[in-house]
Amino acid sequence: MHSDNSPSLSQTDVLICLDNQQAATRIGSVLSERGLTVATIPATGIQEWFEPNGCQVVVTHTAMIGEVRTRLKLPIVNLEAFIFDRPDHATEGAARQFDGDAFIKRVFSVMGDAQKRAPRGSVPA
Repeated sequence: MHSDNSPSLSQTDVLICLDNQQAATRIGSVLSERGLTVATIPATGIQEWFEPNGCQVVVTHTAMIGEVRTRLKLPIVNLEAFIFDRPDHATEGAARQFDGDAFIKRVFSVMGDAQKRAPRGSVPA
């Protein structure tokens, strides 16, 4: 897994743009386990970032979507769309739950859509 805070020219499938580095690391690990290359940057560092070579999707949170769209021309997966309140949390577990399976499916779906729109290595006529 490529996971650091500095831009690099290496091949990256997913760019994770979150200030919570613990969450970014966990998400990066899950995506890496599924064969994706990942780079992470803090949301505050987006202005210094460039579009990673081969990057297909950016994972971020609601407050950063506008800035990411302005800076990068990549599809975005909003991490917060996969966090749900748990009504039974008063008696067991945390008040919120992350739907990891749905998140992974969404990342791969968006990546597939991006590949259909702009296949790697194709030259426009």
